[in-house]
Amino acid sequence: MDEEFEKLIHKLNNFVLDEDFISVAYEVTNQLAESKNAIDSVELILKLLENNPDIDYGSPGPLVHFVEKFYNNGYEEKLVESLERNPTKHTVWMLKRIINSCSGKRKKYFIKILKDIIEYPKLEENVVSCAQNFDLCKWKLELNSNYWKSISFEWKDITE
Repeated sequence: MDEEFEKLIHKLNNFVLDEDFISVAYEVTNQLAESKNAIDSVELILKLLENNPDIDYGSPGPLVHFVEKFYNNGYEEKLVESLERNPTKHTVWMLKRIINSCSGKRKKYFIKILKDIIEYPKLEENVVSCAQNFDLCKWKLELNSNYWKSISFEWKDITE
């Protein structure tokens, strides 16, 4: 990483609690985008999200828009590493955006990660709730359309 690149990431970290953070994030990501090593900033941005889970980064905000430019170029792997270190509501939401944009085995892989987050026993309730607030049933249909044809339901009277 060159010196200018380090200054930009440092600036993000310094302004994360500032009321003008979103403006600073747009400014920084615009400058980062001009760097030939811009992909190197993805992990650092994800660590910023991990270390500051309660910040409003926008919806999705400049940081997410920036890192998503590297979709299919290493972003997904870096997001998974971040989720393994310290999932946050924002990074779980980013995972759901990936699930919505892919199909087949890739979708299955990312859904498995989401399910692992839901089942992880020591996560904050708001992170688990964010992960649970996603219609996985819809994706099961897409992942294997013959799945539902092979199921026979046995209804039980729950009043017994």
